[in-house]
Amino acid sequence: MAEVKKAVKKAVKKSGKKSTLKAGKKTTSETLSPAQEKFCLEYRKHEGNGTAAAIAAGYSERTAAQQATRLLRNVNILKRIKELADDAIRKQIIGLDKRALVLSKIAEDDAADVQARIRAIDVLNKMDGVYVFKTEVKISGNVNVLLKRRKKE
Repeated sequence: MAEVKKAVKKAVKKSGKKSTLKAGKKTTSETLSPAQEKFCLEYRKHEGNGTAAAIAAGYSERTAAQQATRLLRNVNILKRIKELADDAIRKQIIGLDKRALVLSKIAEDDAADVQARIRAIDVLNKMDGVYVFKTEVKISGNVNVLLKRRKKE
């Protein structure tokens, strides 16, 4: 169990997210019944239509609207719906590797417009930090005095 905890912490640390899992704690989806979990999934699928989601999750058509209202008051269900929405958004974002791959294909495509190829190479160079940006700074007066004043502020 300790090895699993260490592996999870290490994976979370690499991903840049804080670990919210503690020993013995269940995730939001684990605290829900199978019917509630299905309701959450159907709610996302039916784009926020609670009644349709309740029917699709197996609740009675006659009481689906009341069930949906009751379910949407449950904090754990609301958390799970938010998790599902966040996952959907995260999946839509193109990762750095995929962006670089797409730009590389454009840059190497002989049939592509020359300007598009040049622009793709330019963006790839910026992504890789190939360009060095120079900045010129002029300071008038005594630098030590200016730094001391700034520290006091």
